[in-house]
Parts: sequence; structure tokens; C-alpha cells
Amino acid sequence: MLYLTVFLSGAILMSLEMVGSRILAPSFGSSIYIWGSLIVVVMAALTLGYYGGGRLADRRPDLGMLGLILGLAGVYVGFLPFWSTPVNILCSGFGPRTGSLLAALAFFFLPSLLLATISPFAIKLATSNLTTIGNTAGHLSAISSAGSIIGTLLTSFFLIPAIGVRNIVHSLGALLLGLALLILVAVELERRRTAGAPEAAGSRAGALRRWRIFLVLLALALLGFFWRSTPQRTSFYTPEEIRYERDSLYHHVIVAQVGTRRNLHFDNSYQSAMDLDQPLEMVFGYTSYLHLGVVAVPEPERMLFIGLGGGSAPKKFLHDYPSLKQVDVVEIDPEVVRVARDYFALPRTAKLRVYTQDGRLFVDQRAGAIAAGKIRPYDLVVIDAYSESTIPYHLATYQFFRSVRRVLDRDGAVVSNVIGAIKGSRSGLLRAMGHTYAAVFPQVYLFPVGIWDESDSYERNMILIATRNPRRWSPRTWRDRAEALFRAGRIREDVPSYAQTLVDEPRLRKNGWYEGLSLLTDDYAPVDTLQNPLL
Repeated sequence: MLYLTVFLSGAILMSLEMVGSRILAPSFGSSIYIWGSLIVVVMAALTLGYYGGGRLADRRPDLGMLGLILGLAGVYVGFLPFWSTPVNILCSGFGPRTGSLLAALAFFFLPSLLLATISPFAIKLATSNLTTIGNTAGHLSAISSAGSIIGTLLTSFFLIPAIGVRNIVHSLGALLLGLALLILVAVELERRRTAGAPEAAGSRAGALRRWRIFLVLLALALLGFFWRSTPQRTSFYTPEEIRYERDSLYHHVIVAQVGTRRNLHFDNSYQSAMDLDQPLEMVFGYTSYLHLGVVAVPEPERMLFIGLGGGSAPKKFLHDYPSLKQVDVVEIDPEVVRVARDYFALPRTAKLRVYTQDGRLFVDQRAGAIAAGKIRPYDLVVIDAYSESTIPYHLATYQFFRSVRRVLDRDGAVVSNVIGAIKGSRSGLLRAMGHTYAAVFPQVYLFPVGIWDESDSYERNMILIATRNPRRWSPRTWRDRAEALFRAGRIREDVPSYAQTLVDEPRLRKNGWYEGLSLLTDDYAPVDTLQNPLL
């Protein structure tokens, strides 16, 4: 019984920590602050739990007390999904650092502390001879670690995409309650067996033990009832509006429909949208700005998109530009590919090839194949893999941009959608990205989405275009080329108006826009800190 308890406690603790990032993601994204908060909270709980568990085990070396601890942990974990959403929303008002730490404390400190007491309790109960206490502690620690390994592997590799976070957490709570019930019943049966005579009907100790068993049974029954009868809810849609919802290996994916508009969400952010009556209409304005890349490289034949979402941009480019012979899309999440095809009308055509792979790895492999003359380079590369809450740092470094340059034709360009501000405390990420692009490409152009001025500190979508063309285009050149292509019908989006938002990047550089910034590199790319500065 002790070995099983130690093994399952280790497995449940690590499983809870693995799903913790998904519980926090709807309000805080998937930044490094999430994992930092989780690790700090769990380690603090383990420290106090080991200490407190050792003291309690010396005072009350009772298997029934171990069952009671497991029961309390089971109640807390099992009912966690019923109240996590409002607490997440409340804590999000404190920002990504403080908010994620407070939410992690609320969700995971107490159950982690309770589970941490199991190991010292088990060592105390299993030790019958001081001469073998080291061997006993070693065995139990190894069993606990083995449980932690199994819990981590099962949760991250199989359970999250198979049954989802909510079902996992409920199952962990039910497992803890079931284990507590097993221990409490075993203790009661053992007491009856060894007592030799029936306990007095009015015995206070006997009544207390029976009440413990009854309360654990009641908690299990209530958990099962609410688990089955309470539908999974999001914070912004009714159940009738949700068309699809699932935890993938990378995101909590939601497809919802309001009227004729179908939306795609990853965790806490909008990713794509489609008007069912006008499926080629760009719902999000920044996707129309991506067509400025065609002003830089008219009549492209080969394109690469890094990041798929709902696939609205690749779908639109394929429709608008007959010159395109091949469009490659690389998307790391296979579930996103299925959703784009099933819910957002991603076309199935020989011209469109979708690769389920990490974008950095794909670009590196393509760069090698292009250098070997096996395939042709791309005319345009569109990077749409960043969001307000998630910046894959390895897709924002000098080394990655060098690989992107290697897959481009000599007159090619890269178009990147970045969330940032031109001025103010939230401008660090955009300035660092521009600085890094400028170290790789001869020319870099910045187009804010919407109306702006040079004192604007508002965060928005920014379209950054970097070209291999060494000649600098003036704002008038951009406007004239955009106007000519639009009038000729070679670009259908309103690129003349988009071109007018061009930022005078040389003047920003002259005024110290890059001052104090290092290049983003594989060794140093603090994208989370730049996006959410301390001061």
C-alpha cells in the first residue's frame, strides 16, 4: 500500500505540474513566466511539505493520517476546474509576471504541499529498523521518482491531446480520493481485525474513522456528479457557439461561430477568423497588409508561410495571384492543420503543400536543399507565427533570419507580422526585431496597421518587410508601385493606403531607435522580457 501511494503521489504531482501551464495559458499565454511561476510555486510547496510532513509523521505516524492528507489533496485538485477560470481572469489584471505567480499559488501550492508530505510519512511508516532506514528511504524515493517520470510522460505525450486538461485534472482528483478511500477502508478493516472484539457503539474514535470514509465517498460522488453534469465552458462563448474545442500538444484550440463569423482561438488569443458568407474577405486587417510583400516582389511564383492559423492568408494569396505555382506552409501543430481544413476551408490543391514541422527546422532544411540546387528558392516568405502572448524565441533570432535569407531568391523579401509599439515602454520587442532584421537584410521597412503617428505608444500589429534588394525605396516609391499594381488589378487588396503608413525607419535609426539594444541571438533572445518589461 505504501509503495503504491508513493508511486501515485509522485505521478500525480508531476502530472498536475505539466497541465498547470495549460490551466494558466487562457489568461497568461505560454511565456517563460508561466513555467517560472509553476516551478517556483511547486518547489516552495515541496520544501515546506517535506519539512512539515517529517514533523507530522514523527507526531502522528498513522496510515489513516496519510489517507486524510490524500483525501484533502483530492478534493482540492478534483474541483479545481470548476473555479480556475474566474481566478485566472482576476489574476490577469496584475500582469503576466505577478498575475501568473498569484494564479499558480492559488491553484497548485496547497495540493503540491499536501502531496509533498507523503514521502516523509511513508519513510516513517515503512521504517521498522534504524539500521535499514537508508535503504528504506532510497527505495521509496526511487519509487516516487519513477512515478514522476511516468506521470510526466503520460500527461505530456498522451493525455493532454487525448482527453484534455479538464478531464485530466478531474481524473487526478478522483484518483487521489480513490486512493484515500482505499487507505481509510484498509485502516478500518485492520483495526477491526486486530482489536479482537467489536468496538463500542458510541466510540468516538470509531465514529470519526467512519465519518472520514463517508466524507471521502461523498466527495467522490459529488465530483462525479458535477464532472458529468457541468459542461466545459470558455470565458467568452456559449456552448451553442462553440463548434470545436480541444487541447492539442501545443494549444487549447477553440473554434466558435457568432453569426456568420467563425473564429479560431489558441489559448488566450485570436488567431484567425472567416466570414462564412465571404470566405475570402480578410476579417483581421493585418492579413491584408501582408500583401505589401507583393509590392516588393510582384507576381511571385513560390511562397513560404511560417504559421498557419486558420489559413486565411495562404488561401487568399492562392486566389489572388495566378502567378503562384507553389505555396508551402509549415505549421508545428497537426491539430491546427486539421482545423484549418475542416472549419476554415483551407483548399486542397496541388499548389498548396502543408508541412507539420517546426518552422526553424523546416527553413534550415530548405536552405540546405536550395544551396545544393535540389529545389528553387522562394520569392516571398511570410512569418505569421508570433502573437501578443507567445513569441517563439527561436523564430526571432539573427541565426534564424540568416536561414530565412538563404531560402529567398536574390530579389526576394520576407514579410513578418509582429505585435509591438513604435514608442514607449512596450516598444522594446519591435525595436529589437527591427535591429536584428537590419543586421541580416540590406533594407527593412515597417508598416503599422492602422492610423498612427511618431509619438504613438499603442501596441498593434506591425508588418515588417525585409528585402534582399540593396536599394532603399522611398515612401513615394512604395506608394507609386502600390498604386500602379492596384490599378492594374495585379493586387486586389488596398495596398496604396497601406503603403502610406510606412515608418521613416532611417530617421528612427538616426534618432536612436536601436540605442541600447543587442541583437536577438540564439544565445540571448529575451523576447518575453522585451514584450513585458519590468519597468
